[in-house]
Amino acid sequence: MLLELILIIFILSYPASAFTIIEGKDTIIIDNEIHDDIYVAGNNIIIIGTVYGDVVAAGGTVDIRGNITQDLIVAAGDVIITGNIGDDVRVASGKLTISGDVHDDLVLFAGDTIISSTGAVGGDLTSMSSKLNILGDVNGNVTGSGGEVTFGGMVGGNVDLTTEKLVLLPDAHINGNFKYQSPASIHVPAGTVGKEVQFLEKQYYTERNSSFSFMWWFIGYLSLVLIGLLAMSIWPEQISNIASKTPESPGKSFLIGLAIFIASGIIASFLLITLIGIPLSMILIALILLGLYTARIFTALWLGKYLFTKIDKKPKTWIYLVFGIFVLLLVGEIPVIGSLVYIVATFIPIGNIYYAVRE
Repeated sequence: MLLELILIIFILSYPASAFTIIEGKDTIIIDNEIHDDIYVAGNNIIIIGTVYGDVVAAGGTVDIRGNITQDLIVAAGDVIITGNIGDDVRVASGKLTISGDVHDDLVLFAGDTIISSTGAVGGDLTSMSSKLNILGDVNGNVTGSGGEVTFGGMVGGNVDLTTEKLVLLPDAHINGNFKYQSPASIHVPAGTVGKEVQFLEKQYYTERNSSFSFMWWFIGYLSLVLIGLLAMSIWPEQISNIASKTPESPGKSFLIGLAIFIASGIIASFLLITLIGIPLSMILIALILLGLYTARIFTALWLGKYLFTKIDKKPKTWIYLVFGIFVLLLVGEIPVIGSLVYIVATFIPIGNIYYAVRE
């Protein structure tokens, strides 16, 4: 749950302002100049032109070949950056490849990340990635965790990582301190690190901790099932209709859900600084947290029905829900990828609820 909360904070840090929404089902190509912040959703998104503002993108593949003068925040299966990003980049993706320039900080949650030898990060790099390859230069600090981390470029600041496997290539150089937590230490050639090297042995979970984690997972599963069954007993038709919209326009629904979450968070923060608004802020925050937790019920219902359809089975609707929640939470246990699934499974139904209420 901690990683999901970090992802939510990461998303909430994007400022709210006027913006333009661009949406399509297939390939969207932006090859002109846009003087505005844009929200774009589609199966394949290609930016060749220049966006003078921030870009928020969601899709199957997002390919940035042009220029973005401000921030980029993107959620996609595959993200490719060969162009230039003028400020910060925040990425949640299955695979991320950077061969261009990120002028400030990079925050990423990805399955497989490659910063090529032609890629560069001007600020700090914060990573949660199953596999991280840093072959280009990072001018700031590098922090985070990963299953396998490879260094082959220059790091201008400090490195603080937790990883299962760490590799230092001959061209790797770290100007600051090098602190890493791993099951085993590695040989650090003389001159590779400018300051101190600190190794911390990574401890594995004990059987007791594993049992404790499973208990909490099972409690979470039962609670989500009970909430889902209760909701379906009260609003069976509405729940089913919203769940059925999951595959219709996922990119657009994701962005709408994201926008609703951002707006709600900003309103709650604003109310919190006013004495009279504190009770309303607490209520709104509680509703936000409840929504983030229960929204997955709709995705789980659609997922369960989809999987049973594939094997030509048509059980009762509540079985779709129970099985869908089980699969969704099981996938959620996969490092990094599970957290990305959590985010997608949460914001798409929030967007679909918005459209259902509007209709």
